[in-house]
Amino acid sequence: MILIAGCNGHVGRELVKKTAERKITARCFDITPCDVSAYDPKLFEVMTGDITDPESVRRAIQGVDAVLFVIGRRRGTKHLTHDMIEHGGIKNVVQAAHNAGVRHILYISALGVGSDVPATSLQAKWNAEQCLIRCGIPYTIFRPSGYFVDFAEEFAPKIKQTGTFTIIGDGTSRVQPLDPADLAEAFMQALERPAAQNKIIKIAGPETFTLVEIIELVGRVVGRPVKVKKIPVWLGKMIFSAMALISGNKSIKDFLYRMTRDSVCTEEELRELREIFSIEFKRLEPWLRERVGAT
Repeated sequence: MILIAGCNGHVGRELVKKTAERKITARCFDITPCDVSAYDPKLFEVMTGDITDPESVRRAIQGVDAVLFVIGRRRGTKHLTHDMIEHGGIKNVVQAAHNAGVRHILYISALGVGSDVPATSLQAKWNAEQCLIRCGIPYTIFRPSGYFVDFAEEFAPKIKQTGTFTIIGDGTSRVQPLDPADLAEAFMQALERPAAQNKIIKIAGPETFTLVEIIELVGRVVGRPVKVKKIPVWLGKMIFSAMALISGNKSIKDFLYRMTRDSVCTEEELRELREIFSIEFKRLEPWLRERVGAT
């Protein structure tokens, strides 16, 4: 049995589908119940709990062979920080996994993580990575670029409604987004492939876009020309610093960093990805047209 920790997220839901297709038994763990009514009930056990609560994690991990940690939070808060979820959650998983005899832990990190980067979410994922690397249990860490869903859920509604989209900087930062289903497939294959163990694997889709190019693409897909409004980086820093100070939530500034940095893999990293996995990565435009295209 495997544990899908974060089964209600975009990647988590895809993992549920893929375990059902492979007829692998799974325990689905999240803060709210996971809907598995569309699948064979013999394959799934649903459990609710909080990744920041050691006792909840201990119960969830009993009797599983592998843990797929796909819990994430788009925005941290003053009282529930990224580090509490990512680093604290991994520490709880590692402690429980040692006691339960878990043989493999897989984790979603992100491109650009580091101990001193100006983004609390990326610092938290770096801390989680280091905890996992040192734990002594075989691990696989994925560092993805952005996801297709960000453009369907965040960009498309705004552009469709207003015909405008505001960015910070000149919009030349680059990203190689991927379908969450493709990342889920990499997770499933990593369970079966020794070459994926004890590695940090950078993973991205097959296409590279600038931020402006993606905005224009979303505009074409929803059938509305889009005007890109650009805020200078210095002004963006002032705005987000003030918002963070007033709210007491440092993670507000993460958005600024994400919007102004590249999130791409090198050719060598993509070659290593292809050597380990057999995945036909999806392209962004057809995926968007299927989900948010103009009707």
